[in-house]
Amino acid sequence: GSTAAALSAGIPQVVCPFILDQFYWAERMFWLGVAPPPLQANDLLPDKYDDASISKAVNSLSNAINSALSPEVKVRASQIADTINLEDGIQESLKVLKEEILSK
Repeated sequence: GSTAAALSAGIPQVVCPFILDQFYWAERMFWLGVAPPPLQANDLLPDKYDDASISKAVNSLSNAINSALSPEVKVRASQIADTINLEDGIQESLKVLKEEILSK
């Protein structure tokens, strides 16, 4: 859902996975170069709500956003979107189905 939409739109992401496949997709987005390293939940949800802990959480998020907005990440996100948007998924699916049906 959201990962595919972001990739298709060419928008860099800041990802903080919490459950299930979110960890995989967060790492994958970083590996593709369209996101900074994934944030950890404890980066954003401090144990204490004192000034130092809140400041640390804000800095973690701010640094991740700045990284996502870097020219390199923005260019890479645009490149990935261009590649995705050139694909014709319906036509490719029909081609595969036709080949499978005719091969039997």
